[in-house]
Amino acid sequence: MSESNFFYYRGYPLIRSGDTIFYGSGGDEYAARLTIKDTRKINDLDVPNKIMVQLIPKNPLNMGKARKGEFIGLYEALDTAHVWITEAIF
Repeated sequence: MSESNFFYYRGYPLIRSGDTIFYGSGGDEYAARLTIKDTRKINDLDVPNKIMVQLIPKNPLNMGKARKGEFIGLYEALDTAHVWITEAIF
């Protein structure tokens, strides 16, 4: 069994590049893009505060299910992204 270097949340991988986090499996029809808009300091650590979540379809013809919203806190943003992906796929 090969070892994966990804972090997972509820069975889907998280890939971070700068202030953008991609959430979802590459083989699925939808993925989520989380863009960190604002951070706050907690004990000398920058913690994401305001995050924009976008549900992005792989096929441009499915733009009817695309969604977007802003959330406070990483947990709320990831949990919402998971619900949106699950609803769109199933």
